[in-house]
Amino acid sequence: MSEPNESHTTRPSLLLRVRNARDELAWSLFVEIYGPLIYAYCRRQMLAETDAADVSQEVLTRLAKAIHSFEYQPEKGGFRKWLGTITHNELARFYKKRQRVVRCQPAADEHFEVDSLPGQSDWSEHFQASVLNMALGRIEPEFDRVQWDAFQQVWIEDVSAKAVAEALSIPIEKIYVAKSRILKRLREEILLLSEDLPIVDSW
Repeated sequence: MSEPNESHTTRPSLLLRVRNARDELAWSLFVEIYGPLIYAYCRRQMLAETDAADVSQEVLTRLAKAIHSFEYQPEKGGFRKWLGTITHNELARFYKKRQRVVRCQPAADEHFEVDSLPGQSDWSEHFQASVLNMALGRIEPEFDRVQWDAFQQVWIEDVSAKAVAEALSIPIEKIYVAKSRILKRLREEILLLSEDLPIVDSW
């Protein structure tokens, strides 16, 4: 049976590491995690693939310049809100630029409304889901298949612990042990990646 690596608990968060300009691995991991997250959000706003890629790159460029001065303040929304604000600002710039082009082309059918951009609640839901999925994918290899299947069915798919125990032919106590261990690691990984995303401990 695979056991979680306890060294994870003492590793500095990604947001702390990425503020160190000499930690190139931290920035690479940051781009690996948040590049697709930003891109997917831009696509949700109906941007074409190339436009979404361009806006995402602009967001990452601004982040690279500003991350060193970022201060973690959970009472103000923390990193999640800060990143959402930067992303929304870049989307607004994109739409305003596109509106200027449309105004110069009276025959064009396209019309873009900057005011129609979704608010922070939409961004927050997207952020939470994306970071949660990333964290789950990163910790899954640390657990054996039975542990992970039990956790996934009960915690994610909302199947009863009793039914899962019977289906996997294991004592129900092992279901709860798997839940406890995996949720602990999941919290650690999320704190490592984003510092401010809560996990609800419920079945």
